Amino acid sequence: MSLREIMSKDITSLPKAATVSDAAKFMTDMNVGSVIIMEDDKPLGLLTDRDIVSKVIAYGKDHKTTAIGEVMVSPIITVSEEKDIVEVTKLMSDHGIRRLPVVDAGGKVVGVVSLDDILVILGEEMQNIADALKKELE
Repeated sequence: MSLREIMSKDITSLPKAATVSDAAKFMTDMNVGSVIIMEDDKPLGLLTDRDIVSKVIAYGKDHKTTAIGEVMVSPIITVSEEKDIVEVTKLMSDHGIRRLPVVDAGGKVVGVVSLDDILVILGEEMQNIADALKKELE
């Protein structure tokens, strides 16, 4: 199964000059746990709710004046929309990450895939396998 089938096409992004406070409000309003930092339609970095806690709040930085460009994860790891779930889970495991921007051949962000997205698909597949086994045993 390719990423095109499971990725979220709702791209949440902000410029690197936005503040952490802006990002936190934006993520809350959009009900997401991360935001892609973009410049000229290209991904520069990623900021997660965990980054806000571990890099800003934990160290007493001012969330109203700290730019997200100062605390974002960069360089960003992206994945091609042509990749399949197995390749993506390996990449996530190798780098200890839960979310990946999905890019087209030109490097433009076309979506985001999360570990949660993959777990939902795998859960559905496991249910299909269980149903098939159950029918065979009946």
